[in-house]
Amino acid sequence: MEKKRKVTVLVEERLLTEAKRLVGKGGYRSLNACVSAALRILLAQERRVRLEREMEEASRDEMFLSDIKATMEDFKYVDAETARRLA
Repeated sequence: MEKKRKVTVLVEERLLTEAKRLVGKGGYRSLNACVSAALRILLAQERRVRLEREMEEASRDEMFLSDIKATMEDFKYVDAETARRLA
């Protein structure tokens, strides 16, 4: 179990009401669990957005593209052999 830390935050009243409603309907075992789940979802979404942005930048980076091409060339025979064995 990951270490937990108590914090104080201010949230909009309607968000708190909705979160408590979810807990009351059995969607989460506690308000803490609901807030933790929401933070996990938000952070995962932020990581995906950052990764997409980084990949978009890499797709325009000539050095990166050259490295990818060289790596694909280096492994093309190994990849072909593996594909043949799996077929």
